[in-house]
Amino acid sequence: MSRKRKSVKEIDIDESTVQEIQHVLRARICCNEVPENLDHLQDQRRHLMDLIYRCATLGESNSVLLIGPRGSGKSMLLDSVLDELKENKKVSKTLLTVRLNGLLQTDDRLAIQEITRQLHLDNTVGDRVFGSFSENLSFLLEALKRGDKETSPVLFILDEFDLFAHHKNQTLLYNLFDISQSAQTPVTVIGITCRLDVIELLEKRVKSRFSHRQIHIFNKLNFEQYVEKFCDILSLPPSFQPKHIVTHWNKHIQVRQ
Repeated sequence: MSRKRKSVKEIDIDESTVQEIQHVLRARICCNEVPENLDHLQDQRRHLMDLIYRCATLGESNSVLLIGPRGSGKSMLLDSVLDELKENKKVSKTLLTVRLNGLLQTDDRLAIQEITRQLHLDNTVGDRVFGSFSENLSFLLEALKRGDKETSPVLFILDEFDLFAHHKNQTLLYNLFDISQSAQTPVTVIGITCRLDVIELLEKRVKSRFSHRQIHIFNKLNFEQYVEKFCDILSLPPSFQPKHIVTHWNKHIQVRQ
């Protein structure tokens, strides 16, 4: 205990600084902050970036699946791409993003309600009654047309994609993929799943409308690279203040390595 007290006193650390350090580390460990270095995923990142950028700027529609085991970095990769695209004014002004999760939207009714909410079209829909899911979705996308009659590009992100395949008749997937093949509405559908056999879960009519683009993400790091990554996560950034805390903290992390 005497050694710990001496160490704390030696670097003159106060409670507010400790709380700030905890905030930085929690943001990284809880995946709320996208890491700057994604060297092992550069090829997948470029592919994903190109698909979304073309949808936002050229109006190209497409569909793709991000496939990999849990914890491999699928969501992190997508968030990294979206964060960079947000800095592009041409993309940020036009691209609309809708996020659905198979654990939350367990049927098509909940899915269409969530799509309506995220597109801010609750007042537009009002008390309208639609004969089918397809009619409802088409109405929503039609309502996104701007004054110049151009339709805003929409990015649909389906997390836990394999769970949507268990919806009755796979109506949601069929309609999204069908629209992504249409030249009228620029739509890109990105599915995120850990199921390697996810294609086999799709009905024949759904498969026929899917582009069959797949981006596989696997952990290729060896033990030494894992240790290096964890040290990077636990190290304080150079911008952190005060500087002597950063130096002492990061030196201690490297010693533990």
